[in-house]
Amino acid sequence: MADKVLKEKRKLLIHSMGEGTINGLLDELLETRVLNQEEMEKVKRENATVMDKAQALLDSVIRKGAPACHICITYICEEDSHLAGTLGFSADLSNNGQVKPHTSCSHYLQRRV
Repeated sequence: MADKVLKEKRKLLIHSMGEGTINGLLDELLETRVLNQEEMEKVKRENATVMDKAQALLDSVIRKGAPACHICITYICEEDSHLAGTLGFSADLSNNGQVKPHTSCSHYLQRRV
């Protein structure tokens, strides 16, 4: 399910992701062992523009399957509320500073793959 969501949102993500989100997501994917150090460095080293990095990163995540895509969506929902809103994954931050996902975000976060 999560892989289908990323495939559907891929073009919008490529055009919307900022360098900070890309770097944070790379760190998260390294920490959760979705990507190894070499894969992470390859995304950074071989792509000149932010859009190229976003494209390479998303393509790597999608190739790794639904669990990797789930981690990516979770990171976006929790760490980049503006991007989450752009993608339709709105999160409510008024709950004592805690991320309280709305329907679209919680739909993807609660569906553990």
